[in-house]
Amino acid sequence: MSLLESIRAGKHLKKVGIVHDASAPSLVDTLTISAQYDAAILSANIEHWAAPLEALGLTAPTRFVPLSTHHARLLLRAYEVLEGADSAEKVAAAAAHYAATGEVGAPLCAEEGELRAVLGDSVQRAIDALGSPDSSDTVAGGCFVKLSSRSPKDAAARSGVFERHYAAALRTVRAAAEDLDDVKRMWIVCEAEGAALRFKITDEVVRALVLSERVWQDMTLALRHPHSWTQNIILRTWQPVPIDLEFRTFVAGGRITAISQYAYQLCSPRLVVQEEKEKAVRAIQHAFAQLWPVLSGKGWERCVLDFGVIPQDGDAEWRATLIELNPFEETTDSALFSWTRERAIIEGRCTDTSCSVEYPVVRVTETKRVAALSMIPRGWKDVMQRVEADTEL
Repeated sequence: MSLLESIRAGKHLKKVGIVHDASAPSLVDTLTISAQYDAAILSANIEHWAAPLEALGLTAPTRFVPLSTHHARLLLRAYEVLEGADSAEKVAAAAAHYAATGEVGAPLCAEEGELRAVLGDSVQRAIDALGSPDSSDTVAGGCFVKLSSRSPKDAAARSGVFERHYAAALRTVRAAAEDLDDVKRMWIVCEAEGAALRFKITDEVVRALVLSERVWQDMTLALRHPHSWTQNIILRTWQPVPIDLEFRTFVAGGRITAISQYAYQLCSPRLVVQEEKEKAVRAIQHAFAQLWPVLSGKGWERCVLDFGVIPQDGDAEWRATLIELNPFEETTDSALFSWTRERAIIEGRCTDTSCSVEYPVVRVTETKRVAALSMIPRGWKDVMQRVEADTEL
């Protein structure tokens, strides 16, 4: 039985190989899908929490474009067609065209064309509605895009989008005559990966969805529950959160137990300054205090929250915004903590003298990780090497 068939049969869910996927399975190569696991994943979908938290100003303005089971099957078929060897040359040519011109081009398969036709107007209206800023915290043009569960960020290495952003960043480095060591290169990679999730036109959105294995995984799981089907394309106002100020936050028993730097491959100069780190932690704690009544009221007494922290000028307190709510499961990446070795910390059970800690336990990367580039999968490295050769670095 093929991997695709085994997933549909409920046997295994493959881990996606991308630069850093803090929502993808970790610690193990495969995981068994069960009804309990499905329920935990689906309960954390954004439809369950975005509206009440947006009303409180605790998360970005959000729009939903409904996906039917027919749309989901189109996404599955498109991915399977484009993943095949017969489509490799076509996909590569389209990626090169986008990297050079910023234009998506014609659909790569019939399914992509149908998805553009049936979803295009609704998606574009949502992008246009959210793309104009109404405060200094937003950036004009484009939206963050995901499905109900996760984003299609793995598609950026296949679509040409990551290549285009990475090349632009390297040209800036060359123009400024800056040195490009591995630490700087890793920082640029993380920023380019994030920028690739900012979409301005429908065709870019659909191209990412049909090339994403994460989308294929999540639609496969969701289709196992057609009688409770609620899936959407999610469009959110783009917020300029610095790549080093995203944090994975563990919640258990009604309190924050652990906070980890999300992009832990990076050593952030500001986060190694105690005062700056404390500003970020206070912002997260303040936001959590406001959103906790909503979370507890909906039964999320244990969850993993991703916050973005936005610095403020002068002595003003920094502000945190909720990016994502994740299930309190081992399949949610534990960042700088360990589900196996430090479960007592994560669950807030370190209260006796043998493992006494001060909650919340906060961890950031305090030294440069010179081997961080080794974590990047082959497909992304191939793109980087090609761009660097073209840029003559």
